[in-house]
Amino acid sequence: MYAIAFDLKVDDLKKSYGEPYNRAYDEIRQELENLGFEWTQGSLYMSTTEKNSLATVYKAINRLSSIDWFKKSVRDIRAFKVEDWSDFTDIVKN
Repeated sequence: MYAIAFDLKVDDLKKSYGEPYNRAYDEIRQELENLGFEWTQGSLYMSTTEKNSLATVYKAINRLSSIDWFKKSVRDIRAFKVEDWSDFTDIVKN
């Protein structure tokens, strides 16, 4: 399983996307979900398929790089392999 994490510069996003700039995050989510990623938290998305997952990461990076306002506002974007994903939410809340 692979993940993509990114950080956008909000001031640059406001300039290149416009208001309401937070809709940009919805558009990113839609694009990545269409490619087989699932929103996890913040700006972290994990691939939902095991097969060809590195190729899926490549397709996602390629797609994001074709979005003009994304290119102009991205501060950092990384992809990495997730070996184990443990959810401790119930432990913390209970």
